[in-house]
Amino acid sequence: MTRPVPSASDAATRIRSRSTAGLIVRLLGAACLFALVFAISLVLTWPVSALREVATIPPQVTALYGNVRAGRATLAGGYALNWDLREGELWRLHALMDLTLEGPDTRLEGQAIARLGGFSMRGVSGRAGPGLLALVPDPLISACTSRAVVDVQALSISRDAAAASGVIQIDEGQCKDMLGRDMTVPQMTVDLSTQGNDARAVVSDRGGELGQITVAGDRRFILRIEPEGATLIPGMPTSGPVIVEYPF
Repeated sequence: MTRPVPSASDAATRIRSRSTAGLIVRLLGAACLFALVFAISLVLTWPVSALREVATIPPQVTALYGNVRAGRATLAGGYALNWDLREGELWRLHALMDLTLEGPDTRLEGQAIARLGGFSMRGVSGRAGPGLLALVPDPLISACTSRAVVDVQALSISRDAAAASGVIQIDEGQCKDMLGRDMTVPQMTVDLSTQGNDARAVVSDRGGELGQITVAGDRRFILRIEPEGATLIPGMPTSGPVIVEYPF
């Protein structure tokens, strides 16, 4: 049997069909890209003050200004958190935001990065004052005079890992405990490090280690207070290490 030979008109029809299909695909791709750009632009310009209508805002936040891309949250005690989102990073499927926390005794700068399955902060540096304790719900201590110098290279947590690096230096000072009793805060150093899938903070003074805080990759928070550290907390037993652990 002789196979029929396609005519020139049939070949031209097939070429036109493929061209039309390719044009439709390109138009659909352009439409989807335009829709994505429009959606991102809409979200970035959404006023953050509208969050009060759809979410619970912590009582420490007294006012919100600006939008998702750039704005400011004023906080209790005269503090303010400023943010500026780098729009160009969104195409890499993560959000990178420059942050500044400032107030009467504090100025901290750094970057926050949110991506699928994880969150991190990097380059957090500056000074932190005792007034920040007023932003912590039900703090164990108050009326402190100690200040801190912060130099944190990285903090991160993901589905199955946590990491940290950097150092925080805390000055000697005075605080009051929950019963209003005076307590002395020695000069301390907080060393941040990563061990396996865990982030660890070791607190020490000139005499040695006072305690450890571990954020484990399997979603556990572990606090270990050494006897030397327990002596700084009224009523804390000093016969041996105190270990508190709970999942999160």
